[in-house]
Amino acid sequence: MLQFSLSLSFEERDLQNIEDTDSKVVIAKPSESDDPNVAWLTFDPFPSNQVVWEEKYGIYASTAEIQNGAQLTQLASTGVPAAPDKIYTLLPAAYFSPPEGVGSKNAFTAINAFDNLPAPANLTFGLYQDANVNGVDILGNAVSAAPVLFNSTAIMTPYTTVFVWIQSQIASNTVCTIVTSPLTQVTFGGEVDTVSLAYNPLGGNFIPTAG
Repeated sequence: MLQFSLSLSFEERDLQNIEDTDSKVVIAKPSESDDPNVAWLTFDPFPSNQVVWEEKYGIYASTAEIQNGAQLTQLASTGVPAAPDKIYTLLPAAYFSPPEGVGSKNAFTAINAFDNLPAPANLTFGLYQDANVNGVDILGNAVSAAPVLFNSTAIMTPYTTVFVWIQSQIASNTVCTIVTSPLTQVTFGGEVDTVSLAYNPLGGNFIPTAG
């Protein structure tokens, strides 16, 4: 199983400015429209930080609406790892069926058959992924979110690319449709499994670490 590692370093003066503005480091993955729409991980930075994760995913369903700041509390989930190329069904009893059939290739497929709501309504489906941030395990945080109508199918593509930026008033595992700082795109995969970046206060972004 692929494992990726992202190292982020900061100067002391920049850490103080980040703290003074109640900001955090945010890590997210692309959505179907390329821009991130979920804050996967947020944390208060140290001078040196390491984020590690494996390319293993689960599927979740939530009643949360896709609006900025909404917490993506799980109504049901498949557990990790979910099987790609198969089909999961969210049943009326609010749990996912075992994987079956043939789903979309290199993606995760789920059907919304949950009808235990006052009226047929869309739910939010997405992928979630565990990580370790500075030695602390972060389990079950969403990396994507999309509305799915009753009796409709969600096809969820995993991405190895991540975005990292600094933002205030933001929490992990929430919908993030408003980004207030420059995004730094980091591409993993192929021969790239480790990336080291340093915060650049002049641009508000992250740049490769010297050497």
